[in-house]
Amino acid sequence: MPSSYYDIDSILAEEELVPCAVLLDFSHLAHLDPDAAHSASRAADGIGGADASNGAVKKRRRPDHRLPEGCRIKMPLWAMEKWALLGYVRAGLPRHYGRRGRERLEADPGSADLRSRNERFFMSGILLVDLIERCSDVLAQASGRQRRNAHTAAMAHVTREAMELRRTLHLTYTGERMRRIFDWTLSSIDDDVTPFTRRLTALEMRLFHIGAAAAAAHTAWKNFGSRRIAVSETALRATAMQTRGYMKQTARAVSPGRAK
Repeated sequence: MPSSYYDIDSILAEEELVPCAVLLDFSHLAHLDPDAAHSASRAADGIGGADASNGAVKKRRRPDHRLPEGCRIKMPLWAMEKWALLGYVRAGLPRHYGRRGRERLEADPGSADLRSRNERFFMSGILLVDLIERCSDVLAQASGRQRRNAHTAAMAHVTREAMELRRTLHLTYTGERMRRIFDWTLSSIDDDVTPFTRRLTALEMRLFHIGAAAAAAHTAWKNFGSRRIAVSETALRATAMQTRGYMKQTARAVSPGRAK
């Protein structure tokens, strides 16, 4: 999905939390696993209680700050993209993009409240699918021969799920939801459509506003008739540029040097 580096929608779409499987051992990254921090705090409480009961002062062990291989964490899409391409982690699909979520979405896409799941549901899904397709081969070759088979099989499964997700996103966006958006744009002039629009994603809201503006312009044309159409500034600038270019060519053609 090509976009500008400073596109706010793309920046916010990359905030989607993606479940990842760690493929290597990392030092000093245990804070990325909330379960590890919880286990460490419980272990520290247990050691403190034992010390207090025995009446002996023991030096507590330093907590383990490793992020071991095989654990599952969640990272924003923008943060784990480079790690996934380097083969450090294997990306998965969030729950609302999973098989059950896709089945519920395909069963009744018109009444699904996608905004509550992710305000940029379609943009985040496409970015995630593109990332999985780019890094599938990299993740399959990131480990040794014995581990590579397991990771290749897991990555092949994730890739198939990503392809199904792309198909579901395409059908959902261009199907019943788009027809309802077009219907409500025609009713947005006189009726309150807030109960409907509050379920739309940012991409669908953009489409709705474009359709509502077109419907309002059509209604104004029917009520007030046609008016004088102003010349587009783009057309005026293009004409001025062509005129200046023609004048420069004419000046070069009749210059004194060429006449000699």
